[in-house]
Amino acid sequence: VYAASDLFVFPSSSETFGNVMLESMASGTPVIGVNAGGVKNVVQEGITGHLCEPGHTQEMMNTILHLLENDGVRNRMGMEGRKYALTQKWDVIFENLLYSYSTVIKEPSKQKYA
Repeated sequence: VYAASDLFVFPSSSETFGNVMLESMASGTPVIGVNAGGVKNVVQEGITGHLCEPGHTQEMMNTILHLLENDGVRNRMGMEGRKYALTQKWDVIFENLLYSYSTVIKEPSKQKYA
């Protein structure tokens, strides 16, 4: 389904890991997502897709229309997204996640913000 689509629009602001974006990008389909949660860690603004501010439906709609009307930009983002997705390996993803957790555990006296 991803590969048959022109765009993948993901308006959730609570996605944690961004797996659905990687699946879309692996299929060569650019992503329009919300600049929050795991989405902002996966989508490279202007390269593999676009990030819109949470709750800004007009911005998301304008971005969708822009990409649908610009085949060259959309196709380039699809190719860049696929290249990026193919570099992502589960071992590295989990290694980075465990590193992040251990960093938080080792510094319990510091205030942490999500």
